[in-house]
Amino acid sequence: MYLRNPLHMLAMLAGFVFATATQAVGADFETETGWNDQLFPSFIIATATLKLPDEAVEDRAEDEEVLGDPQGLLGVTIEADEDDMPITVTISCGAIMEPSVFKGTLAEAGKTYTIFPKVKYKYDLLAKRSQPGPITVTYKVEVGDEDAEETSETLTLRSINDCPFLMVEDGETVDVCFMFAAYVNEQHPFVDKLLREALNTKIVDSFTGYQTKEKADVYRQVYAVWHALNQRDLKYSDITTSSAESDTVNSQYVRMIDESINNAQANCVDGSVLMASVLRKVGIEPVLIMVPGHCYLGFCLDSEGKEIVALETTLLGSKLDGEPAEIAGVEEVVSEEWQSKNSWKTFTAALAIGTADLAKNMEKMQKRDDPDYQIISLVAARKLGILPIAFQSDREFVASPKQPAREEQEEKPEDDDAKE
Repeated sequence: MYLRNPLHMLAMLAGFVFATATQAVGADFETETGWNDQLFPSFIIATATLKLPDEAVEDRAEDEEVLGDPQGLLGVTIEADEDDMPITVTISCGAIMEPSVFKGTLAEAGKTYTIFPKVKYKYDLLAKRSQPGPITVTYKVEVGDEDAEETSETLTLRSINDCPFLMVEDGETVDVCFMFAAYVNEQHPFVDKLLREALNTKIVDSFTGYQTKEKADVYRQVYAVWHALNQRDLKYSDITTSSAESDTVNSQYVRMIDESINNAQANCVDGSVLMASVLRKVGIEPVLIMVPGHCYLGFCLDSEGKEIVALETTLLGSKLDGEPAEIAGVEEVVSEEWQSKNSWKTFTAALAIGTADLAKNMEKMQKRDDPDYQIISLVAARKLGILPIAFQSDREFVASPKQPAREEQEEKPEDDDAKE
């Protein structure tokens, strides 16, 4: 089964200098001002520990005219007046970073160099950025013994919920859909609480991942999570518009896990990253499946990832009439009593729809030539250093109103649809 590895996307990203906005400052230097004069906190956090592919590192090392941070977004472009010209570049913005400095030399007179200091971002503050707004970034350049020159630029700092997924400029395109993996947070404190609610349903006695090597046990664990979310009346909400716009960067609004859980709303990406977070926590490997204008969840039925099925997560919280969808391999997953419940009907319907769509589009995904069709592997993303966006909110977990009292949990399992 094909799992998209974001390695080749990152290799392209490492050389994506052309997408940074450039502002002229007199005749001495120009400023590099992020993507279209915008900075995305989600991207800065997610790629903070990014492990660039060897070929990308080698390409950047061979490019003697780009100095400093190979993933830099803020910097200056300047022409060397002499060989081995000493230069110090300082970038500062108290709202999001500590003053960040590059010191070095420009080797050859007449050449133009782009310099990206390693920025000391305040990651905790970036993670709390809930709305877009202006920031002032100051650039200071000292050349040799000359007096420092300084200028400031006003940029837009986007919301942490704004997820960039495609960058386009001058006909060049870079796919950064791996960014959706940053919203999968298996260590989020709400995940354990949601798992407790899933255990309270008595669908499973424990979460064991792939330990039993039985597909039925994997399905049962996933259904327990699905049912717990249905108890919360989590509803599909088609809110995807970002809070700001860009001519060169396509982005989508993605809710944090705590926002989806407490507000009982989720668009296709929200529901998928929420379920993926919980499944990774219990040792079941999820994937994010991207098709034009849509995202849904996939998960591996075995520890080797040889077989993947998919869930149409927009069916969370829906109501269905009739009998559950008939799917090979799930007939004995739960009892007949559970099979009569609405949550089982929506689960099997979501499984049938998602898996069928995955099979239909698999050939396009395997070609790897269309960013609209891909499977994002969470395993690959984490190995490459794509970090989850850490929980930085004061929100408290809102317990499900349909959870049975503890005494009732000990006496008997659920036995009515009213608790869904």
